[in-house]
Parts: sequence; C-alpha cells; structure tokens
Amino acid sequence: MHLVIVTPFPPRVTGIGQYGYHLSRALARSGAFRRITLLTEQAPHRPPRERWEGLTVERLWRRDGVAVGGQIALRLRRLRPDLVWYNLGASVFGRTPQANLSGLLSPLLGRLAGLVSVVTLHEIAELADLRALDVPGGPLVRLGARLLTRLTTRADVVCVTLRRHADWLAARYPDLPVVHIPHGTFDTPRWLAETEGPELLIFATFAPFKGLELLLTAFRQLRLRHPRLRLTVAGAEHPRFPGYLRRVRRAFGDLPGVRWLGYVPEADLRHLFARATLVVLPYTAATGASSVLYRAATWGRAFVVSDLPELRATVEEAGLQAAFFRCGDRESLVATLDALLAAPELRTAQARHNYRVVAAHLTVEATCRAYLGAFRRALILRHGVGALVPT
Repeated sequence: MHLVIVTPFPPRVTGIGQYGYHLSRALARSGAFRRITLLTEQAPHRPPRERWEGLTVERLWRRDGVAVGGQIALRLRRLRPDLVWYNLGASVFGRTPQANLSGLLSPLLGRLAGLVSVVTLHEIAELADLRALDVPGGPLVRLGARLLTRLTTRADVVCVTLRRHADWLAARYPDLPVVHIPHGTFDTPRWLAETEGPELLIFATFAPFKGLELLLTAFRQLRLRHPRLRLTVAGAEHPRFPGYLRRVRRAFGDLPGVRWLGYVPEADLRHLFARATLVVLPYTAATGASSVLYRAATWGRAFVVSDLPELRATVEEAGLQAAFFRCGDRESLVATLDALLAAPELRTAQARHNYRVVAAHLTVEATCRAYLGAFRRALILRHGVGALVPT
C-alpha cells in the first residue's frame, strides 16, 4: 500500500511541520505501508528528492507560490497512491492568502481525481480571533475563513487535535466523518530532575500574539523578588512577522538575566527544557493545540498558561494540569509565576501528574495507531469492508 503525505517539513521550523516530521517517521516505522512518499516545499541546499527514515521526500512547491494546489494535484495524479494524508494549517503554504488558498485547494482537487484522503486540521480559522492573530484580508477575512473550512474538509475523513473542534465540525457538517486524535508528544517521555537556579522558558514560533513582551515585563517585575531568576527565549520567528524578534530584543536589551537563543535544533530541545524550572505560554491568541505543553509534560516540567479556549482545551481534554492566568494580564501572570517559583512541591505535583498521563496515553506510537485507524476508516468508507487497509 502506497501512502502519500502532504505536509510542511524541516528545515522550516513550524509546529505543524514538526508534527508532520514526527508522525511521518512513526508511520514509516510502523511497517503498515509498502511505500511512503512525502510531498513538501522546496528548501535551500536540499535536493528535490531524497530518502529519509525509510520514506521518499519530494520537495515539490515553492513557498508563497500561487500554483501550489495544482502542483500537488498533478503530482498525486502521477503517483496514484492508495491514500493521501494532508497535514494542514491555515498558513502552511506561505504568507499570502493567495498562496494558502491555492495550497488548501489540494484536498478538493485530489478528491475530484478519485483519491482517498485524510486531512488533519490543526486549526479552524472560523473559531480563531483573527484580529488578535493579525491575519491579513481586511473585511473579507471572515468570508475567507469560512471558505478555508469548506476547502479543507473535502476529504473522506477529517482529523482534529482538539475535541472542541471535532464537536464544532460535527455540528456544522453532520455527514462529515470526524476523528479526534489528541496532539500527543513527539519524544520518548523521560523525567528530568530540576537543575539549580530558577529559570523560565518560553519556546515558540514568535509573533506578536505569543505574548513575549508581556512575559518580559512580568519577568522584570519578578526579578525584584527573585534576583537569581533567569529567562530563556527560544525559537524562530513566525514567517509572517520578519524582524519581530529583533525589535523586541532591542526594546528589552538592557534587561538582565535574559538568554536569547533563537532557533534551537530538535536534538537540543531536551537540554533546553532540562534547564527550565517553569515553561510559560503567555499567548494572547491561539488557533489550536499546543505541542509545547506536551513537550514540557514529556520531560517533567510544570507550565503556566494563558487562559485561552484552545489552551484550556489542550490541557483539560488530555487530562493534564496547568496553572492558568488571565489572558493578557501582567499582574495575574506575575502572581501565578511567583506562587509556583515559591512552591517546588506544587511544581512537582503538576509535573508528575502530566508526565504519567503523557507516558501512559499520549506517546507518538499511540498517535500513530490512531492515524492508522483513521486511514482504515477512510479506505472502508470509500471501498467497502473488503478494502485493503493498513495494519
């Protein structure tokens, strides 16, 4: 059986790309497919075609190109796979609405070509605070959000990482087969003991809505009570906001105790989280489940989280625990961080609970098995109970 995966993929650093990277590798290791081809965007200094972890990576389209959907559809017609998995978000194909509209047409074009398809939607634009996310499009942005939902649900089965998204889609499209697959962790769970010296970590793809400036002002206030406290700022910029990190660093460059790391390679992430006492998600807007929460839980780190619907859903649906603060409220953030910095027993209790939950139910192997179930369902819906299905 031949599976084609359409996904963003390293070296570009995105949450959805990391999800595609880890799940593709897990699917290749599962032995369920005779052949796996991964279609992704072109990258500097990378060949157009290469073997990786038992599958073939084809770097097909150019980011921000307006013909992406046609390129994907044409390649799929030539490959004629048994199944296509699209790993998608609203902005995975570029910075412009035109590029993303083109790319997000590909599930519909594949369906018209008779291909069996499964789509993973990491975000539903209609449910997001588009103004807080600074989404381009002016007065037509809401219409565009509805159009994106229609386009990306043209599949045999749609997977989402939040139960609230599954419930919303089921109410909007009663005949659409929807599967909730919790985001889960990418890494093998390992309990890491706290290191000496208190340290906060923010790890993100940085944009104005990630709350970095809010955290920096809170950190300045916390240093008055915790003079040894450090803050590590790790992660690359969001492609829609070039220069954002440079401007923030210039504004807060005189603040002592801050480490600015920029992009951190996948291989160094465990060490990055090992240094942290608390992981902070001070976001002022969010579109879906957070992989950072799962990484923190995987390595035994407690987290402080903005009380946004998507982040609360990530925590509660998975049975995790978090310390929430009022979104955008500096004093609430300071008080919540201060309380956990002063109470190691509270940090440890939260971290141990989350570690046990992730290790028991939310590993990448468990996520892979859930996808194999979704793939089987799509094939049976299209071809009947006698269909050849991955096992």
